[in-house]
Amino acid sequence: MFAGKVLWIEMLETLLDHFRNGREAKILVPVHGQRAMAVDGSVRTSADNGLTIALPYERNFRDIINPRETCQIIFSLNGQEYRLISRIRTVLGPSDLLVIPKPPAIALQEREFFRIDTRIQLDYYCLAADRSQQARNLDVKVNISGSGIRIPAPNDLHVGDLVAMVLHLEGKTLDRVDCLAQVVRFCNLPNGDQAVALHFTEIDNQDRDKIVAFCLAREREILRTKVRTRDLF
Repeated sequence: MFAGKVLWIEMLETLLDHFRNGREAKILVPVHGQRAMAVDGSVRTSADNGLTIALPYERNFRDIINPRETCQIIFSLNGQEYRLISRIRTVLGPSDLLVIPKPPAIALQEREFFRIDTRIQLDYYCLAADRSQQARNLDVKVNISGSGIRIPAPNDLHVGDLVAMVLHLEGKTLDRVDCLAQVVRFCNLPNGDQAVALHFTEIDNQDRDKIVAFCLAREREILRTKVRTRDLF
């Protein structure tokens, strides 16, 4: 699990190097009273592992930006589009921001995976330096697929956080999956509870296949149970 910290640092260095000489990007700016405003901007690496964002100069963004929310950067690299979540550190001027990236960058337009609601055990801890490095153990109902997982929202996670996780998938055998995931959003469930969605950012193909196989097996169990119930009544 400690290897996750090294990987997180390597991801940050890659992102900072990509924006070293400035890059055009689509910026999702958090706005008071709205979800976000999509504008074209320019991104450049700054001091202290930050990024400066230049927004369109014909508009004053200072009064409408919500600095408490995260800013998202959509950019291209090697023909693939990525989304990078960042924290706003300072509104530098009417059209300029200083943000702190929260790697990794998530590839967009990835293939969809079959999702299922089920109960599993998992361990996790946040890789942020200001958070506890002690792993938390949960035995909870989740929504899971080969691309990510949704869990009941804990108090110690925020959008953009990178999280080291161990999933214990119980089936014919007990499969352990080690991965890194990023918090992408919080959402309200139909019962009123809040949940947090995480996207798997670093996971072996073999481990992803374990999750897909686990989801399909669970779905077959649910279908068999429904058939037996209809036969009884």
